Amino acid sequence: MKKVLIVFATIVFGLAVVIKVNAQLGTGRVQNETNRLENRATISVANQTQRLEKIKTQADKLISNRIASLNTLLQRVNNDQRLSPDEKSSLSSQIGSTIDGLNTLKTKIDADTDIITAKADAKTIITDYYIYKLFEPKIRLLLVVNNLQALSLKLSGTSASLQNLINTFKNEGKDISVLQGLLDDVNLQLSTINTTLANDKTKLETLNTTSDFQTVFVQVKKDLAGVRSNFAKIRNDIAQMRTNFRGIRKSTNPTPAPTQ
Repeated sequence: MKKVLIVFATIVFGLAVVIKVNAQLGTGRVQNETNRLENRATISVANQTQRLEKIKTQADKLISNRIASLNTLLQRVNNDQRLSPDEKSSLSSQIGSTIDGLNTLKTKIDADTDIITAKADAKTIITDYYIYKLFEPKIRLLLVVNNLQALSLKLSGTSASLQNLINTFKNEGKDISVLQGLLDDVNLQLSTINTTLANDKTKLETLNTTSDFQTVFVQVKKDLAGVRSNFAKIRNDIAQMRTNFRGIRKSTNPTPAPTQ
């Protein structure tokens, strides 16, 4: 009986030791797993921070590049001597407003605290502004249109002066049929130019990110090519008028015969 008790006691002691060891091992495994999860969490937070900073850095660069491009465009507008004060004010205001919007957006992105918000804000650099695809080409085309309108206005004044001169010759009984025909063609070209430029200016000024702006740009560029052709015809007409004017003046003031 005593031997049985000894054996039983030995078994119980062995089980107790095994249970204790397993419990210690289990606690160690739990602690190790806890440490591993904590390390992963720390790494994840660090990665999230790095990703957020990367988004901000890339967004800041995109905005800075666009603002630099817009400032160059603004300088061009301010230095353009052919633009009227109102035209300069309108174009400068559009550019300045866009620069202000981008600066405001930069401030917001720099203050973002999570990746989802930062990504959404960074996306608006493209979707809300379209600097390179829409805004900048639009302003450059408006500059061309405004400059051509200024040239057309100047030529309209020239046309009026030529008409006065033709009327003077007509009152003197001179044959002004060729001159009048050439000037009529000048005025016809100017009328076509003015209509085309006015329509294109309206199209450009109403463009936004929801417009089919690429189609409008293609059409405006095509129209401008036609306008330049109209101006070429005007130059040719005026060159012919200059020759005709010389002929009339010579007939009005004949060269005196040499003295015998």
